Amino acid sequence: MINLGRYLNIRGNTNSPTEDSPGTEQFLKTIKEIRSGVEMALKKTNEVMKKKWDTKKKPEVKQKSGNLVWVDAAHYNMNQPSKKLSAK
Repeated sequence: MINLGRYLNIRGNTNSPTEDSPGTEQFLKTIKEIRSGVEMALKKTNEVMKKKWDTKKKPEVKQKSGNLVWVDAAHYNMNQPSKKLSAK
């Protein structure tokens, strides 16, 4: 677990340990180590995911004005109750 099963108070100043409990310094050190490990793992995962996405991505097709293209009308709203009742 990233936060060691505790709800941390992130509003306070975590850079200066308190003198009340001697384990605070060790706890903060552990939290910082875990956080840096998680950040490195996330960066590595993002790089792997980007590499996989880039290998599957098709190159963009350049279209010029005047080219004939195929348009599928399945996603256009024609305001007709059905295809049979539409104007011919």
